[in-house]
Amino acid sequence: MAVAVRGSRGGGGLGIGGLSFRSFFSYRIFVSAMFSLLFIATLSVLLTTNPSTPQHDSTLPTTGNAYVHRTFLALKSDPLKTKLDLIHKQASDHITLVNAYAAYARKLKLEISRQLRMFDDLALTFSDLQMKPTYRASLFESDGPVDEDILRQFEKEVKDRVKTARLMIAEAKENYDNQLKIQKLKDTIFAVNELLIKAKKNGASASLISAKSIPKSLHCLAMRLVEERISHPEKYREEVSKPEFEDPSLYHYAIFSDNVIAVSVVVRSVVKNAQEPWKHVFHVVTDRMNLAAMKVWFKMRPVEGGAHVEVKAVEDYTFLNSSYVPVLRQFESSKLQRSYFESQAENATKEANNMKFGNPKMKNAPYGNRVLFRLA
Repeated sequence: MAVAVRGSRGGGGLGIGGLSFRSFFSYRIFVSAMFSLLFIATLSVLLTTNPSTPQHDSTLPTTGNAYVHRTFLALKSDPLKTKLDLIHKQASDHITLVNAYAAYARKLKLEISRQLRMFDDLALTFSDLQMKPTYRASLFESDGPVDEDILRQFEKEVKDRVKTARLMIAEAKENYDNQLKIQKLKDTIFAVNELLIKAKKNGASASLISAKSIPKSLHCLAMRLVEERISHPEKYREEVSKPEFEDPSLYHYAIFSDNVIAVSVVVRSVVKNAQEPWKHVFHVVTDRMNLAAMKVWFKMRPVEGGAHVEVKAVEDYTFLNSSYVPVLRQFESSKLQRSYFESQAENATKEANNMKFGNPKMKNAPYGNRVLFRLA
């Protein structure tokens, strides 16, 4: 019995110790369970809470909660959606590029009309591809997961069109290359400059021709004056030489020319600007061919102001020979005569600046038909 009692006491002591141990273990389980429930509740709140302004995620404050929120959003997003966005961006970029090249092509009009149509058609195919009902409903307007098969088919069609666009752009790149455009512009400027130089030369030649030409009403003037003398010989009889032609107290001028109009202009200009025109005497020296015409002209149109005009041929002045006039000695040379007459035809196409240097009449005949010099 005693043993039984001791055994009962010993069993009671073990029961009290086991109860204490179980109580401690239950407390630890309770604490762990509470922490687990708290963590699960926090996690559920983070996963189920929607941000008020999702379109401005890039502007959220960089706090710990915001970072965790973006991390869980990234884990929650569909990877196929990201791939779809990249494909859509690639297609949009190439649409913009194709439209830009199409705009450049329109400026070139007929030269690259074929490329214009091809670029327009290609841009239209990009737009039509995104507007297909299958892709639009499954990829762009669907809130559910993206169908991988449809996405793969969409990616294949987009890549085919991108490849075609790149080939067309590479083919048309020569037409839009900046360096090529610069070179073409330089060539155009050079060509226009050449045309400008040519136009200036033609203008100078035309100015010289217009300066040397006379109106149509004065064409064959010398011939018509000779005809007038032949028709009315009594009106143009030889007159007695006036004493003023040899009066040393007057102002004497010698004009060597075969141009009737030029001589008339010189004489009338001097007389008009002279204070005492009656004191001026003009000795006009010409050749035998134009002698009659010159006399008829001044007979029909006498000089005003009382000025005196004497018209004679160069042969009438015996002192005008090669020993007295160096210019005549130069013109006796056959080589110089040939150069003189040939240069007249050549100068018609030369520059005006070079005419006075290439024409011997200009540089070797200072006393020719363009010079008026005073004798006394």
